[in-house]
Amino acid sequence: MIVDAQVHFWEPDRRDRPYNGISEPNLPHPFGPEQMLPLMEDAGVDRVVIVPPGFMDPHNDYALECAERYPDRFAVMGLLLPGDPGSAERVRAWLRQPGMLGVRTHVNARQRARWGSDEAAEPFWAACERHEVPVAVFAAGEAAYLEAVLTRHPALRLVLDHLGLPQIDAGFRREDLEPMRRLARYPGVAVKLSTLPARSTRGYPFPEVHEAARAAYELFGPERMVWATDHTQTLRRGRASYSEELRLWSEALDFVTEADRDLILGGTACAPLGWPADAPSTALAATR
Repeated sequence: MIVDAQVHFWEPDRRDRPYNGISEPNLPHPFGPEQMLPLMEDAGVDRVVIVPPGFMDPHNDYALECAERYPDRFAVMGLLLPGDPGSAERVRAWLRQPGMLGVRTHVNARQRARWGSDEAAEPFWAACERHEVPVAVFAAGEAAYLEAVLTRHPALRLVLDHLGLPQIDAGFRREDLEPMRRLARYPGVAVKLSTLPARSTRGYPFPEVHEAARAAYELFGPERMVWATDHTQTLRRGRASYSEELRLWSEALDFVTEADRDLILGGTACAPLGWPADAPSTALAATR
């Protein structure tokens, strides 16, 4: 079982589900199952977790519709703004949405400014801990904020997106691995191995990113590593094929053992994200 834990899907801008203008699509056209399924078949990827892009916030409808059409192939980490009034109440029933695995959000300073205050998000974090809802976070440079959240909510299940690294085109230095190092000591934190090929300008086997991959492996171990691509980011930059993104972890990193590779490429995603290998994504809601 090979699971890609992050690919953005989006539909055309609609009057009833409009883009919010916070960011722009990665590509000049929508991206969904019609584009993704052939890539998955070619690469041998069994499942993809859909993450609606930020410009679709707060609309998760399209992603859930894709999961409903292909429940054995797709599930969703949906967008929810932590500081929104009523966000904690929504968390209570979040996993009862067929196809939904958890929340994806941003905690960088620019996005937190949308909350009004950090205190406004506290009911959200408490609800995610209480109801065991996994939260994937884009948190570049925000280790201190997440450490404070985890101190208050030690049972919270977090997935650190993109190894905690900055935006792709900002490049990265060894110092940018520090958030990952700081957060690895919390047992409820996993790391999402997304965007690494997109950060390479030298092509497969992407030698510039091997140090970051090794750091994640040594800090978290395979049980807390979730393979993902964020493929539309790579596609936008033309730096790797989808199969090459998989091959970085399936072939190119000689320090990863075969048994660990199996965990990283799928076994881990099935555990912290709560998507058992034998269950369609839409069947999970009935058990929650």
